[in-house]
Amino acid sequence: MANNSTNSDQTGLIVSTQDIIFAALYSLIIFFGVLGNGIIIAIVRKTPSMHTTTNYLLLNLAVADLFSLLLCPGLYDFALKKVRLQGFTGHLICKLFAGNAVVPITINVAVLTVCTIAVERYLALVKPFHSGLRITEDRVVHVIAGLWFLALVSCIPDILANTYIDTVSSQYPCKRPWSLDEYFLHKPFIIFTCVCFGIVSSVILLLCYFEIIRGLYFTKTICSESTVNEAERQEKKQLARLLIWLTVVFSVCSLPFSVFFIFLIRADTQTIQVLSQYQSSKRDGTEYLEYFCGID
Repeated sequence: MANNSTNSDQTGLIVSTQDIIFAALYSLIIFFGVLGNGIIIAIVRKTPSMHTTTNYLLLNLAVADLFSLLLCPGLYDFALKKVRLQGFTGHLICKLFAGNAVVPITINVAVLTVCTIAVERYLALVKPFHSGLRITEDRVVHVIAGLWFLALVSCIPDILANTYIDTVSSQYPCKRPWSLDEYFLHKPFIIFTCVCFGIVSSVILLLCYFEIIRGLYFTKTICSESTVNEAERQEKKQLARLLIWLTVVFSVCSLPFSVFFIFLIRADTQTIQVLSQYQSSKRDGTEYLEYFCGID
């Protein structure tokens, strides 16, 4: 790499132009993500008229996104390389904060919350008389707690795979799961994650919002009651459009990860080894790019 594109500090860490650009872009994502989700949380909490089931679920989605931004390993990987961990503290920090630990939980919570919002809106708009199936304000707290519990259980393999390396020779104190050269060993868990949080969630979203769009714009069965005034009708349509766009953006942003996981499931061992060798060859100054979100 050209000398004019890198800088080296006294610790020997080489910082390339790619590192600087990556850090700057990610800082922008963190800034606007924290700001936007923080505003949503503050508005819902402080506005009594917004204390509804759907808004509580949106608040939960904002909290999950906020944790995903603040707990991504890229924010504290440098610190873990500078300290020496010991015993129980080392295992605790590695299992909770290194690589794929807390972040997959918050991501799965976001997926489950988006699906729950879709089902809740489907029941409210398409099946308004099935009130027994609706999530009331009294139940929403238990539903949110259940979403976090399911997300935690689904990520137990991730948490258990993070282990503390009690050796002075290791530059990084934690062994992370799902390294490229070991990826084929974890196919059952990957298949489970892709099916449950990829395929099944996508089908749920597609079916629910297809019925909502059909009722709003084609069959005109939603918001057609004579007892519903024009302001309420427009409010329901605006909320439905907002949630549809939220789902579209969420799906588009999640698609690259799903494609990558599916590729790794279908790839043979030789291909994975080639990727691992290519990855290792770039660890002269940009290693935190590979480490950034848990790919060891």
